[in-house]
Parts: sequence; structure tokens; C-alpha cells
Amino acid sequence: MRVMGVDIETRSSPNSSEPSKYSAVILDEGGNVIDKAEGVTLSRIVRLSWEYSVNKLATDNIYELGSDDRDVIRVLSLMPDNMEVVQVTFKDGTFVDLREVAKEHGIEVQGKPTPSKTAYLVALLALKGAGTKIRFVENRTKIVVSKGRRTGPGGMSSNRYKRHLRGLVLRVFRRIKEELDKHNFDYDVLMRRTKAGLESAVFIVYAPRESLYGIVKKMSGHDVNVEIRAIYRDRIEFMDRKTSSQRPLIVGIDPGLEVGLSALDMYGNPVLLETKRGIDRETVIEILQEKGIPALIATDVNPVPDSVKKLAAVLKAKLHVPERVLSVDEKQNLLNEYSAKYGLNVSDPHVRDSLAAAIVAYRDVEKKLRQAEGMIERFGIEMDRNVVFRCVIEGNTIAECIEKEIDRKIWKQRTEVVQEPKSAIPQNQEVEKIREENQALKYELLRLRRLVGRLVNEKEALERRIQEIKVTYNAEVDKDRRIEGLKAVLEQRGKEILKLREDLAKLSGEISRLQGVIHALVTGNPLVINGCGEGFEVREGRLYYRDWEIREDMALYVGKNFAVVDRDLEKDLKMLWREDENIRAKQLDEEKIKKIIEEYRISRGRAP
Repeated sequence: MRVMGVDIETRSSPNSSEPSKYSAVILDEGGNVIDKAEGVTLSRIVRLSWEYSVNKLATDNIYELGSDDRDVIRVLSLMPDNMEVVQVTFKDGTFVDLREVAKEHGIEVQGKPTPSKTAYLVALLALKGAGTKIRFVENRTKIVVSKGRRTGPGGMSSNRYKRHLRGLVLRVFRRIKEELDKHNFDYDVLMRRTKAGLESAVFIVYAPRESLYGIVKKMSGHDVNVEIRAIYRDRIEFMDRKTSSQRPLIVGIDPGLEVGLSALDMYGNPVLLETKRGIDRETVIEILQEKGIPALIATDVNPVPDSVKKLAAVLKAKLHVPERVLSVDEKQNLLNEYSAKYGLNVSDPHVRDSLAAAIVAYRDVEKKLRQAEGMIERFGIEMDRNVVFRCVIEGNTIAECIEKEIDRKIWKQRTEVVQEPKSAIPQNQEVEKIREENQALKYELLRLRRLVGRLVNEKEALERRIQEIKVTYNAEVDKDRRIEGLKAVLEQRGKEILKLREDLAKLSGEISRLQGVIHALVTGNPLVINGCGEGFEVREGRLYYRDWEIREDMALYVGKNFAVVDRDLEKDLKMLWREDENIRAKQLDEEKIKKIIEEYRISRGRAP
């Protein structure tokens, strides 16, 4: 719980052309000061209310925030939706001095407090439950479904695009309606239909804005927009004020975008005749309750529209259904007769239809009402005629209604006699205790609702963040996957390049050798051996000189069956071969001599 106290600075006025200056103090639920500001404008106060998530705004005079109701509501509408507004100096319908309120709550104030001290006091007193709540937000929400762009004149393509947009609006409308029905929300809806779908639709949901979190979401798109906003009142209302009039009313209503309202009392006198544009059910109820208590709701069509049925159900009023639909001429004749009697001039068609419905309903119950009135006068018993009239309108017999009223009076008198005075004090204490518990539970319920709203907002923010992270993560994974693939391709290309370089080096060496051979063949006189020379032969693709293989390091070039060698190589090979032959021959001679000696020795050893 965080409470902000606000007080206007000295020599500042909301009626002045210059921006007013204010002092503001923000307290936590323990009464500790979180922040303090002096000489700030309303824009700073609005920002602080959001920055600190203020739950309650306290003041000693709500009209310090604006010059009139509209200005005050305009400022309050910029602050958090769930924020309560309390005027601590308003109690039981009267204004009380701030120092007296502080004294009631055990706070002594010496002298006139400064604006900063006043801001602290009103915040602290509001935290203790002082003052009266101010109602400026209706307990309902408006959902507007509309096209995302305007469509101008055009040809066939333009008409096709218009149909496409209207179809999209219709689909979004149906989806929202399904969600509202699924969660059992009470609502009214106004639509602008076309052959291809919907131009626009407006839901009036009879629930606070925070109750729609997570169910219906805002949409701001290229084709369709969905706007959700709390409905603000057009005037400030202190919530402890009650309607004083208890007279029963017979109400005629003509529903639609232009709502016609007519109300008659139990004697057929006109109480209300007006037309309102774009108002919802709650506004209709407020208008009617300012005049009295609706007992009979009537319309001029059959079947009765759903909006009228819902209105009668909320007001717990009997619904009057006409036997048939009156023609325009019949309505006009009724109005002419009624207007002549009461000196009226009805020109508005919506008032005409609603008044005609009210007159028909009144004439249907008029006889019973007059009979009930006559019976009450004959009995000479003091009764509440309004209670009896409402009972008769509900369809009960006159006798039953009078007996109920007599029973109520008997029971009331008996209770007053039986009840002992000394029990009043404990009972009052018990009632006060229950009221305190009820108030505490209301505060706890409000806190939990705010908590739910905040958690829903955080959930939506986290879902958006998760979606963003998923998109980023998938992009990073795809990027890493592409990088790894490119690395593998790069590695393979590197291996191929290395092999090609090795091949290139071999080929370059081969080219150099061949260039050397060509140079030798052109400039010198090398010997080309093709395996047909003396002592040379080819074996399995290799060139030999007798038993010696001609290797590459011995020749200028060696092919499969030929070689290019220096002419001196042949001479050297022949010379080496002769020396090798001599060595082998000498070795053979030595072996032969050894063999002869051995044979000689053997023969000597056998001699006698």
C-alpha cells in the first residue's frame, strides 16, 4: 500500500492561468516517507503516481486539482487506473476541518500546517481510513473495435479491400464476444453493420478495467484496432451520498445509439423526458435513480430488446411487454392527448417512443394503483404508499400488498417493544466491529485486485519478453548453425587447397625437370634410351641396365619405357659393369682354389 498526499502551495490556484504548484508526500503502509516533493506541477505528481505505483491519492480538497469536475477528472484519468482518491476532510456529507480530523485519529496539529505538512497529514489520515472516497471512474469498461485505416473512394479493388476490412472487424468482434461470454461478463454492445461485416462495434462491459486483463487485449494494427479504456464520469461524486427520493417510477425506454428516457410517477405525472446519446446501462440507471426507484420498465416493441431486459433485471423492476407494436399514428395520438393535459411539447422521436411506452404501461396498472390508494385511505392506517404501489406493480393483489405492509409495521413495533435498551450498546459494538472487519476485507480485496492486475501486466510483459528472447535465440541458433556449416565448408576447402598446392608443387617440379630435359636436348647431346640399346631393357614399366635399375636421380628424365641420360652415364655404367664382372670372376677363382685345396686335404686324409 502506497499513499500520496497532495496539497496546493500558497498563492497558487487551479483557476489561475499560471500552472499551480503543489507539495506531495508518499508514504508506505507503515507510514514511512518514501519520497517528498515541494513546488512541483501536476505533471510531476502524475509521474510520481506511476513511478511509485500509488494505490491511494489523498487531499483535503479535491478541487485543488482542477477548476471544476471535468478538470479534476482529466487529471485523475492520467493516473493509475486502480488508484483510490480520498478527501479526508469530507465525512457523512459534510466538510470537516483538517485539524479536527487529525485530532479524531490521535494527531495533534498546532497552528495552520504548511502545504508540505498538510500533504503528509492527509496521506497519513488516508492510511488510517479517514475521509470519503471520491468516485470518478465508472465500474465499467469500453471496448471499441474499429478498422485500422479509413477507406476512400475507389474501383473494384477498393470495394474488395473494404469488404476484407469489415470481415476482419467482424472476426475480431466475434472473438471478443466469445471471451466475454466464456468468462460470464455482463455487457451491452452497439454495432454498425454492413452487408460484408462490421464497420465498428462498441462493448460496454460492466466490470472494472483490471478484470479484463489477460482476457481481452488491445490491438493496434494495420487493419483492425481494439481499444480498451475505463469509463470516466463527467462529474465528481462522494461515495457516501445517497439518493433521497424513494418514489416508484414507471419508465419507458427507447434503446439504441440515441437512448430515449421517460419516467412517470404513480399518478402519471411526467418526471423525466430526455434523450441521451451513446450512454450505457449504468448511466441510464444513475439518471433514473436520481428521480426515484424504477418499478416498471416498458418499451414500445415486442419482442423486448435484450438491453431493456438486462436493465429491468439489474433494477429488479417488472418488465412491461406490449401486446402489439403501436403504429406511429397511435403513438402520436397518445402523445397529443398526454401533452395537452400536462402542457408538453414533445418533438424528439426517441422521447416520443419512450413516453408512449410509459403511458401504455401506466394505463395498464392505473386502475389497480387507484384502488390500492382508496383502500389505504379507508383503513386509516399510516402506511408507506410507495411500498404498496411497488408491490401492486410487481403483480401482487392489493389485499396481499396491504397485508404485507401491515405485517411490516406490526413486526417493527414488536421489535421495538421487545428489545431492551441495555442491549443496544453491545449490539452497536458488534455492528461496529463487523463494519470494521468488512472495511478491512474490502481494503484487502482491493489490494488483491491491484496485485492481480499488476501480476497480469507483469505476465504479459514476461510473455512478450519470452517471445522476443525466442526470436533472438532462434536467430542466434540459425546464425551459429550457418557459421558451423561455413566452418566445415571452409575446412574442406582448405584441405582441397593444400592438396592442390602439393599437386602444383609436384607438377612445378616435373615441369622444371622437363624444361631442363628440353634444354639439354636442344643445347647438348644427351642420350635417349628406349630399352632397345645394348644392355638396356624394360621390366614392368621400369628401365634397367642389365640388373641395375635406372633411377630418376641417375638420369635427366625417366619415363615408363625410356630415359634421357647424359652420354657419360652409359660409359660409366659399362665400365662399372666390367669392374663388377672382374670382381665376380676373381671371387669365383678364389672359391675354386678353396674348393681344390679342400678336396686335396680330404684326399690326403684318406691315404693309407
